[in-house]
Amino acid sequence: MKKYRNLIIKVLVSSILLALIYIKVDKQSLINNLSLVDLRYVPFIVLFLALNYFFSSVRWKKLLIFENTSHVSVWYLTGLYFIGSFFNNFMPTSIGGDVYKVYRLGKKIKNTPQALSATFMERFTGVVVLALISIVGLYKYIGAYTLGLFVLFVVGFFIGMKLLYVFGKRYKKLQEIYDSLMMYKGKTSVLIFAFVTSLIVQLMTIFTQYFTFLAIGVHLPFFYSLLVFPVIIIASFFVPSINGIGVQDFMYIKFFSLAGVTTEVALSASVLFHLFRLGVSLFGGILYAANKDA
Repeated sequence: MKKYRNLIIKVLVSSILLALIYIKVDKQSLINNLSLVDLRYVPFIVLFLALNYFFSSVRWKKLLIFENTSHVSVWYLTGLYFIGSFFNNFMPTSIGGDVYKVYRLGKKIKNTPQALSATFMERFTGVVVLALISIVGLYKYIGAYTLGLFVLFVVGFFIGMKLLYVFGKRYKKLQEIYDSLMMYKGKTSVLIFAFVTSLIVQLMTIFTQYFTFLAIGVHLPFFYSLLVFPVIIIASFFVPSINGIGVQDFMYIKFFSLAGVTTEVALSASVLFHLFRLGVSLFGGILYAANKDA
């Protein structure tokens, strides 16, 4: 039972949030909103999602700075990204598929700590850029306080690295991960490339959700979107849930009500985004079923 405790907690969080949401929502209005989707936006949404995985894989490839990793192609990593996104539909949090990605990449390069380090850096640079985009959007509302938020974020990273160093003295695997991460020290060009591609990736993620609102006829304030979407994405990464289900829906309703969006419309946009993401991720399911070493 202990083995499944975390999974049960995350399923319960998603279920409770969904129950609280759907008890209050006007079901007929929700159905009407979903039936009035402007199909002209669908190709753009699907394209943004697919390009997101591709550019994320380009970033991931650049971060594979270790020996004996040159044989790992961008297309192989893109395949892993699609498969990982497919697993996210069933695994806890939006980074659950990363476990599979680390496992497969570790087997490919015959070094799991290095695979974990590259995958962590790929995710970490994305989260940093999300935080920075959010801070830019937030600046319009709380001004100089955004600098304090950025400082807290940086301090939190260095504390995490320090803890990894300390515990690495006691646990060999943690020491191997710490050593792999420290190999990025001084790799300025690699890190700059990672952050630039992260900006492209995160802007595509934001525009995917922005276009989802446009598909149901809602024009969100642009700077408010820069503030809100990164916060929702980060929360979906880390709050216990199944691929952000329940968490994303709840936050869509709470945040966008401040922009004058009704509960039913916000929930419609969230459901649509879940469906688009699921649809694109099914390609990963096909790759996994075919057992292609993409």
